[in-house]
Amino acid sequence: MIREKVRVVNSTGLHARPAASLAKIVKQYQSSLTLVNNDRTIPIKGMMSILGAGVKGHSEIELICEGPDEADFIKALRTAFADGFGERDHAGQE
Repeated sequence: MIREKVRVVNSTGLHARPAASLAKIVKQYQSSLTLVNNDRTIPIKGMMSILGAGVKGHSEIELICEGPDEADFIKALRTAFADGFGERDHAGQE
C-alpha cells in the first residue's frame, strides 16, 4: 500500500473534466484507489465516486493505492494531479 498527499492545483477542484480524466487513469490499473478528503475516505471506482468526494480546488488530499501495480499507479496519479489534469490554472498562480 502506498499513501501520498497531493495538492489539487485546479481552481475548480475535481469537477467533470478532471474527474473523467482521473476515472480513465483508474481503469488502466489493477490496483485500487482510495481518496481521503476532509477526513472522509472514499473508494474510487469511477467518475461518480470522484465527483461525490467533493474535492475543492487548491486543497490537499491523500491518495491510497493498493495492489500489484500500485507504484506505477501512484506515479501516474502524481503526474496527473501536478498537471491539473491538463487544466492547470496558470492565471491563478500568482
